[in-house]
Amino acid sequence: MQPQLSTLPAIRAEPRVALFDEKINIELSNFPRNERITLHAQRVHGQKKIVYASCGHYMTDECGQVRVAEQPSTGGTYTGTEPMGMLWSLRPAHGQPHISPLWKRSIDRPVFIHLKTYRGHLQLEDIYESKAGLESLADIELERWGRFPSQVTCLEVRSGKIRGTLCLPHGGGPFQGIIDMFGSGGDNPDFRAALLASRGFAALSLAYFKYQDLPTDLSDVNLDYFEEAVDWLSSHPMVYPHGIGVLGISKGAEFACCMGAYLEKVTCVVSVCGSSYLTRDDFYHKGKLLIKASEFEVDKCGISKDGECIMAPAMPFKNNLIPAWQGDAKYLLFVAEDDPTVIKDNYKLLLESCPEEKKSNFEVVSYPGAGHLLVMPFAPLIRSTINPTLGVMVLYGGQWKEHAHAQEDAWQRLLQYFQRNIPTSPISSS
Repeated sequence: MQPQLSTLPAIRAEPRVALFDEKINIELSNFPRNERITLHAQRVHGQKKIVYASCGHYMTDECGQVRVAEQPSTGGTYTGTEPMGMLWSLRPAHGQPHISPLWKRSIDRPVFIHLKTYRGHLQLEDIYESKAGLESLADIELERWGRFPSQVTCLEVRSGKIRGTLCLPHGGGPFQGIIDMFGSGGDNPDFRAALLASRGFAALSLAYFKYQDLPTDLSDVNLDYFEEAVDWLSSHPMVYPHGIGVLGISKGAEFACCMGAYLEKVTCVVSVCGSSYLTRDDFYHKGKLLIKASEFEVDKCGISKDGECIMAPAMPFKNNLIPAWQGDAKYLLFVAEDDPTVIKDNYKLLLESCPEEKKSNFEVVSYPGAGHLLVMPFAPLIRSTINPTLGVMVLYGGQWKEHAHAQEDAWQRLLQYFQRNIPTSPISSS
């Protein structure tokens, strides 16, 4: 006798357990035919248990099915054919504090996202204000990881002056080495390094201030520290010794470009929403001034209608341009066009100053509608958040859908760029 197939509504997610940068194929089956259905995602974040949520509006077909990767959402927090819309459109649920959803900070535990389904097309306020309580027709829990512990090992680094986390793929190695740095918030966010290691790189998440015994002010950060980190990683037995890549976002992108300019062991740099000139604090090497910095003009900062600080970008001048062409490193430079913190065409000045024979070392990719915090694929937009160093809520910009598409594209580009440009054998001098 053949077992009977279930006729109850069901959600299928493949894979249900996945890395942060993996797409999920979501399908609904056994639902009423030609029925309006709301797909609802929820994540509970942090010690304060803040609820983040999203929803999409779908119509089942003649078989009572929805294929999220093929069918458009007609409303909710995202519209159009968006396979991962329920993840990148997560935002504070109705009645929750309006705090941007933070990226995953712990690489040892997954993010859990609960998917539910309801009859009708509901908005988030309908879901969370329902007095009677809504009954989900079918639900499933997703797990999103920065690394699978069975595949990637992450180790705290305390060597000489350098501090951070080294993430290594399992296997014999050696691997292409990358230093990964974040911005002026300080600390040591290491989830992106874990994800890079999950894609086959030896990734050092490098803290440079406001972490453990590191300096508490950016003015005390110098090239000596980054040089020590480059030497340490390139000499690691699990890393190819012929050159490394550097990935930086925001202030970390400025430092990444400085490393490409002054340190021979850096063969390629990916700059995410950084400046081509130095901002805020002068930069030194062995006590010698390398680059004079532009100060932010605080009196020119504005306030948005929501009370966020709109930073007035520091303006370039003759002596603060980072001479990125000085070495032989190659550069992939990402520009977010809805980023109010950086001058949109700041790389134009760099390319105008670059010798003609070095211009081929630079590739600029610009993303309309993207904001400053281009972090990783399928992560929610962080349009504004508190900058720990400045102590104020800063507007970083971005439109939801455009930003999501930019993050997905930028991630694939940078992976391929590092694969091509971090050498696995000695570089020929010819």
